[in-house]
Amino acid sequence: MVQAEYPSLVTVGKPTFVQIIPYDEAREKEIKKERIRRTEERILKQTGFRWIAEALAGGDLSKLDPGVFTSIMPSSAAVEAKHSLKEFADRLKLRLKANRPILVGHNLFTDVVNFYRCFFGPLPERVEDFQEMLHELFPVLVDTKYMATHDCGSINPTSSLSEINESLAGQKSPKIGE
Repeated sequence: MVQAEYPSLVTVGKPTFVQIIPYDEAREKEIKKERIRRTEERILKQTGFRWIAEALAGGDLSKLDPGVFTSIMPSSAAVEAKHSLKEFADRLKLRLKANRPILVGHNLFTDVVNFYRCFFGPLPERVEDFQEMLHELFPVLVDTKYMATHDCGSINPTSSLSEINESLAGQKSPKIGE
């Protein structure tokens, strides 16, 4: 009400009263800037699993709070006791930026459709558009079901992971180029 009736004044909420002071454009810009900064900081601390999606897609992890790596730090073989959480986080961010992970799955299409919808936004109308966007985010996709069944010559190829494991269990090393 004060802002509508008296545009040259602003209100400042205090614990036990409301203070009315003259409007100062520079001060208001700074207050707005600080609110945005605090909000962004809170968002970064609430990232959760999102950082994994960002890492897979080559997103910017530079502002990510090192605390998100707390749960993986003790289990990492690359960590020595002498490194702090911040050092560990910085090293991991650099490694993820330099070497984007490969996305591997069995019958991967449905997984990436759900993953994309949850972390990146609505699906495009056309499959071709989705395919283009997906390969921009994830340059290397490996679908083990497709690899096992593509061009195999059978109308009902073996496609479950357990069946594929059984058929490959006796093989000592992969046969490449056949």
